[in-house]
Amino acid sequence: MSTAAGRTRPAWKVWAVVAVSVVVVAGLLHAWRNTNVLTEDRLCGGLVSTTRADVVLPGAGRLDAEGDGLDKDLTDTVCRVEKSSVLLGSGGGELTVRVEAEQGADLLGTDRSPELSDTSFFAGRATGGVDTYTGWALLPEKCWADQPVMVRVSSTEPVSDRPAFAALTTDTARAVAAGTKCGDLPEKPGTLLSPVSGAARPVSEGQVCGLDGFSVRDQVPTGTKVLEAGQKAPADLWSCKLTLDTDSRDSAREDGFMTYTASRDPLLIAAVRKAPGTTKGKGPDGREADAVGKSPAMLLHCAEGAPLYVAYASGLQYLEASKSHADLPSRGTYFEPFVKAAAKTFGCAAPVTG
Repeated sequence: MSTAAGRTRPAWKVWAVVAVSVVVVAGLLHAWRNTNVLTEDRLCGGLVSTTRADVVLPGAGRLDAEGDGLDKDLTDTVCRVEKSSVLLGSGGGELTVRVEAEQGADLLGTDRSPELSDTSFFAGRATGGVDTYTGWALLPEKCWADQPVMVRVSSTEPVSDRPAFAALTTDTARAVAAGTKCGDLPEKPGTLLSPVSGAARPVSEGQVCGLDGFSVRDQVPTGTKVLEAGQKAPADLWSCKLTLDTDSRDSAREDGFMTYTASRDPLLIAAVRKAPGTTKGKGPDGREADAVGKSPAMLLHCAEGAPLYVAYASGLQYLEASKSHADLPSRGTYFEPFVKAAAKTFGCAAPVTG
């Protein structure tokens, strides 16, 4: 090989140039295959933050996305983000983002995920919750049509950083709302309200589920130990699951005996009001209340502030116990004392009537 001066370049210099080129190409290939250095800041047509998704999915690796952004029909929007790497022991997993319409009374329904008693809720400028595998956030009311609309994020891998998961879910909901020009949401939610503990705990008689004056002594089989799980009351979004500490079948024990929910969050209240068949009625204490569709739930009118949403559902443990204990109260018996205790604890005084 000749230089400008007609001299031959030493072979070692040629090989040095080749070696440097190989290292550069290998480095770029590594960055492309195993990191997000060369990845766009947002994925799925701008809906998902690369940085936030990278934090939520475990380990190191490259993020790849499938999805072009918002669908013409908003609730057909789907996005998948996968983390992969060719390096042994690196990260993996997949996030699925969907925009879904859901009946307001089902947002805190007991048959949905996240599992209510294991959910970390957030409320205020953004309303939603996250658990180990799933997060959701309500879109602003202007985004709704016949039903409330939410962004739901599911992970194939357990998420250990719940604040990061909540931030990803809220930020994605913010991007959806901005893309449809139907409202504003923050990039991050407010403080998470997590379950009181990681495991169910014995109830305190007269203070069951942290509700003032709430007792279940005469509503469970005699001598049965009762456990509770959920968030501390009062809170804008709250739930409590009661479980009988017996030798129930695993499926029955997991479903629990009774699950109670309550909320004074304005956006969730607006979502509940969308439920079809909601009618005017009376609460257990005689105050005005709205019966929410066909579900065992109601909106109690309060003297000040937003109404109080209260609901309950019996679990498989109740069905199992009712078959062997003929004197067990009917399902409806469990609602009235809960409603009265929740109204007191959540600061929902009855309006003064004329």
